Amino acid sequence: MTIHRREFNPNAHGALKGIRVLDLSRLVSGNTLTMVLADLGAEVIKVETPAGDSLREWRRGGISTHWKMLGRNKKSLGLDLRQSQGTELFKRLVKEASVLVENFRPGTLEKMGLSPEVLHKINPKLVITRISGWGQVGPYRNRPGFGTLIEGICGLAAANGFPDREPVLPPGPIADTVAGYAGATATLAALWNVAMNGGQGQVIDQALFTPLFITQGPQSANFRLNGEIRKRDSNSAFFTVPRGLFKTKDNLWVSMSASMEPMPRRVIEAVGKGEYNSNPEYNTVKGRIAHREEIMRWISEFILTMNQKEAVEYFESREVTVAPIYDISQIIEDPHFQEMEAIVDLPDDEMGLIPMFGFVNKLTGTPQEFFRPAPKIGEHNRDIVSLIGLSEEEIIALEQAGVLHTGRT
Repeated sequence: MTIHRREFNPNAHGALKGIRVLDLSRLVSGNTLTMVLADLGAEVIKVETPAGDSLREWRRGGISTHWKMLGRNKKSLGLDLRQSQGTELFKRLVKEASVLVENFRPGTLEKMGLSPEVLHKINPKLVITRISGWGQVGPYRNRPGFGTLIEGICGLAAANGFPDREPVLPPGPIADTVAGYAGATATLAALWNVAMNGGQGQVIDQALFTPLFITQGPQSANFRLNGEIRKRDSNSAFFTVPRGLFKTKDNLWVSMSASMEPMPRRVIEAVGKGEYNSNPEYNTVKGRIAHREEIMRWISEFILTMNQKEAVEYFESREVTVAPIYDISQIIEDPHFQEMEAIVDLPDDEMGLIPMFGFVNKLTGTPQEFFRPAPKIGEHNRDIVSLIGLSEEEIIALEQAGVLHTGRT
């Protein structure tokens, strides 16, 4: 099998047809949020400075692959908000919008003369989603808030890695991505309230740290119960055995998780230790945790006799939850990823075809679509300003003044 090829279809419609989003955000969190809305059919207008979204500068081999992914399905308006004419034009667009997304440091929007109070006077039904590292209130609100800091302070790095080594950060923008999806959920809820309950617009305070902290589970409750601080426990888990990564004889790896009965018993049976399943010291969660090292050694030694493919097939035939550890070269070739269109090929003006992640879920009646590729700065200027009825003379004057632009030249 090969990666499915898809084409951009600007004439398609999605579930959020008729929703217009003004996107003032930069980098990952805001762009993830607005990508989710754009994939669902919202008209997302990226409002960009002459330098453009900072994400455009995250390049590999001279190509801005991050921007091509998170900028898909959006339009770009090159608008200089440092000029009063730019701010006034933006306010006119606010009147025609459903959502505004920003991820400035708290207080920045107010300094620009675009506080929620000002915006809601223009458009009382506007949903304003504000993403920041630490939230709009609290003692840390004015701190810079990049995802790396959040991944450290929320306990993720402290719990990630091996007991005898330093804390480990995730290899990608996890905090930003999770916050983007969380912010999209809240934005959709606020839109529903406007559309179905006759509600007014509101402000959504989406911090980076809150959704990531929730992913760390009941650590606060555990600490209050017994003073327990979660320690780095490599690839195992304190609450269940067996769980972890296991090396195969071809120097590859498989993952295994047996988090609920009868899975642990199946694993113990599969590795030739079935007699222990009748031993009360091994046939309960508490007992297996007490014998963690022994049980994990059984599995490690057994799996090391097989290559990766053999190990996966062997345990799957015994209805044990196991999967291979993949890198991107294997993901691209995997038939399940291809059939689910978790990765697809799309036309690209620099790469010819670009393999791009698909959609996080699938809607049967109003499916997400690939409407358009990530735009160039100011690519849709004239299309967008037509929404507020600017004359040709006004447009030319704004272009000459640099209020409307297509990036730095």
